[in-house]
Amino acid sequence: MNKLIGISTGIKNVDMAPGNIPCVVINNDFVNLCNSYGSTAVIIGPQSNLNNIDISNFDGLIVSGGGDINPNMYGQDVEDKTSRISDNRDSTELKLFKSAEKNMIKTLAICRGNQLLNVYKEGTLYQDLYDSGFTEINHDKPFEDARSHIHDIHIDKESKLYSLVEEEKISVNSIHHQGINTLGKDLKITAKSPDGVIEGIETTNDWEAIGIQWHPENMVEDKYSKLIFEWLCS
Repeated sequence: MNKLIGISTGIKNVDMAPGNIPCVVINNDFVNLCNSYGSTAVIIGPQSNLNNIDISNFDGLIVSGGGDINPNMYGQDVEDKTSRISDNRDSTELKLFKSAEKNMIKTLAICRGNQLLNVYKEGTLYQDLYDSGFTEINHDKPFEDARSHIHDIHIDKESKLYSLVEEEKISVNSIHHQGINTLGKDLKITAKSPDGVIEGIETTNDWEAIGIQWHPENMVEDKYSKLIFEWLCS
C-alpha cells in the first residue's frame, strides 16, 4: 500500500529564472528512499499563517536537518555560534510534532529534528558542543564528509533503535555543532558517541518517534540507513 510520508524542510535562496529567490529545498535522496519502500514523499516547508497543522492523513513524518533552533524556545539567549535561525520553521515543525503525537503518526527526527524533538518535549540543547567541553570528536564536519562514516555510536539494547539495526555499535556521519543537553519528558536516550554526546532518543509513551543525530539520507547504500527508512515506511 502506498503510504504518505511528510518531510519538513527549510528555505534556501536558489538561482532560478526569475532570479535568486527563497525556495523550499530538500535533499532528493529523502524522496528516493521513501519511494524505494513504496511510499510517496510530501515536502512541507515553513508555514507563516497557520495556528495548527493537521497531518492526521499522513502515515509517517520526517523532520529533517538544517539550521539552529532559536534558543528562546528552550529558555536561553542566542550565543555567538548559533546561526541560521528560522522562527517560521521552528513553529511549523513544533506543530508537526504536536499533530504527529496526537494522531500517533510514526516519526523520524533527523539531526536538527532530533534536537527539536527534545525541545518539543521541554528539553534543552548545548548551543555549541566544542564550547561545552565536547572536544574529543569533531562533530561539526564539513559537508564533503556528509556521506562518510565519521565516528561510532553505542546503542542501548533496550531501545526501538536497537530493534531496527540489531547492533550495539555502528558508524555514522556527523555534521552538527549542537546537541541535546537536558533530556525532555517522555524521552529516553538510545545512543551516544564515545565522547558522551547524545546521538539518539526515542519516545517512551504510545507515540512511536525516533530521533537520530546523524543523516541516514546522505548514506543511501548504508545498511542501517536502509533499515531506519524501511521502519518508517512500513
